[in-house]
Amino acid sequence: MVRPPRRLPDSSTSPPQPPDGEALLNEVLRAMRPLVRALLAAGVDYTRLAAALKPVFVDEARRALAQHGRKDTDSALSLLSGVHRKDIRSWRESGIPQRPTGELSISNRVFARWMQDPDYQDRRRRPRALPRLGPAPSFDSLASSVTLDVRPFNVLAELVRLGLVRIEPHENGDMVVPCRDGYVPPPGSLELLELFGGNVSDHAAAAVANLLGEAPRLEQSVFAESIRIESAKQLHELGRKLWAQARREMIAQAQHFYDADRAHPEATHRVRFGMYFWDDAINRTSADDTHEDDPHDSP
Repeated sequence: MVRPPRRLPDSSTSPPQPPDGEALLNEVLRAMRPLVRALLAAGVDYTRLAAALKPVFVDEARRALAQHGRKDTDSALSLLSGVHRKDIRSWRESGIPQRPTGELSISNRVFARWMQDPDYQDRRRRPRALPRLGPAPSFDSLASSVTLDVRPFNVLAELVRLGLVRIEPHENGDMVVPCRDGYVPPPGSLELLELFGGNVSDHAAAAVANLLGEAPRLEQSVFAESIRIESAKQLHELGRKLWAQARREMIAQAQHFYDADRAHPEATHRVRFGMYFWDDAINRTSADDTHEDDPHDSP
């Protein structure tokens, strides 16, 4: 009698297993190191961070309980988050601090529109100099296309303060010229902090969703080590070129969908597509090959 072939278990029916707590904590601490470096540079110490983390743990515990259909009692929140019940009771009476909305400032939104809208770009798809006043394309029309709540003059003054634009007088009126080296807000500015928070938060959210077995998100990287610094610089330049290509195509599609969807009652989603590059010195005794980290890809 022939034995039937053994069947592997169907992994699609198995619930995702939570990650090992100690292993996850070690990796979170590794991810926290550059963030702690930024906090220390800004004068934020451990005591202040620990106090600020308490309501974050409580808020996420509330979300977790709600997802499992459980009531967010003081005892349940305290047990899950590790925050003392008296703190939870105090926040419940006064209101738990709300999470940041993640909405960009007006100046960031105007400059982003300037970089993305073909009507305000030159032949090389870079933000072009605009007349300060007049019909589109002008800086007035650009600012007004983003918001009618803030006067274009005030938006312009903020961009000048940030060093993102300069004013050049011309015969027919002032021209607003984008600074070619100023596409990234200056270090330490509120605008750069907003971009920092949005980029790091959404990247972490995508990675955590994959880690917890939620709907797969695109979150990949290519890793290489044991190369010379000159090689790292060349890879950095290659990354910039690849980003420019991907960015142009993504912007075009995003603008298309935005124009088509913005008036739809179900237009409630947001997306962020990004790329990063990091190089650092390492101490190794043996060389490894190049690896492509591909544990979590979109289907």
